[in-house]
Amino acid sequence: MNTEQYLQNKINQIKSNLRNWRWYEWGILWGLVPAILLLIYSLPQSLKDNYFILDTAFPLRLQTYFLSSYTHSQLYPHLIGNLAFYFPALLAVFAFEYDRRRFWLVASWAFCIVPFISSFLTVGIWSIIGKNTIGQGFSAIIGAFLAYALFIFIIGFLHEILADLEHPETSILSKDWFRLMRVLVGALFTFLVITGILFAGGSLNNGPVHFGGFMTTLILLLIWDIKTDKKRYFDSILAFSIIIGILVYVICLVQVNRV
Repeated sequence: MNTEQYLQNKINQIKSNLRNWRWYEWGILWGLVPAILLLIYSLPQSLKDNYFILDTAFPLRLQTYFLSSYTHSQLYPHLIGNLAFYFPALLAVFAFEYDRRRFWLVASWAFCIVPFISSFLTVGIWSIIGKNTIGQGFSAIIGAFLAYALFIFIIGFLHEILADLEHPETSILSKDWFRLMRVLVGALFTFLVITGILFAGGSLNNGPVHFGGFMTTLILLLIWDIKTDKKRYFDSILAFSIIIGILVYVICLVQVNRV
C-alpha cells in the first residue's frame, strides 16, 4: 500500500467514525456540557464563592471538590479559553475513536473522577506548603480529553505500524526500518508526555491540576490497553514515558517554585 492509499484509508476511517456517533453523544458532549458550564457561570458570584469554588481554607466544603471543575468566574478569557481547547480535543476524539466502551470509560473518568483528583491535588499540595488558594475551571477535564485525543490520534493513524512492531519475527520491514520505526514511536510518546508537561506549565496554581488530569488519563488508557489489546511494545513504551514524564514534571515543578 502506497502513501496515498494509506492516507485515503485513514480519511475514510475518520468519515466513518464521525458518522457512527449517535445523536445523543453529539448532544451531550457538544451541547449539554457547554450549556452546564454557561449555566454555572451565570450564577451569582456570591453563590459560587460559597458553594462551587474550591477554597483550601475550607477543605470540608466537599461539594466544591466536584463542582469547582465546572465553575468559572470569567466568561473571557477563562471559560471561552477552556472551550477553545475542549472542542478541538473532542473533535479529534470523535474523528479517531472507534471503540464506544473505551470512549465512555474515558469520558466518565474525565467528567466524574478527574474533578476529585484535581481538587485533592490542590488541597494536598497547598496544605504541604502551608498556604491557601482557590480553584475553579474546566482545565483538568480538558487535560484528560487532550491526553485522550493525542493517544487516540497516535493509535488511529499508526494502527497497522504499531501492530507490525509487536512482532519483529514477522515484520514486513527491514531490520533498519524496523528499528527506525520503533525509535519514531518512542519519540511520539515522548512528544505526548512533553505536551502534558507544557500544558501544565510551571505554576503551582493550576499546573498540578492540569498535569493530574492529563497524566491520570494516560494511565487509565494504558491499563485499558494492557487488558484489551495487549500490545507489549506499545504498552511498555507508554508506561516508560509516563514514569519519566511524572519524574521530570515533579523535578521541574520543585525547581521552579524554589526560585
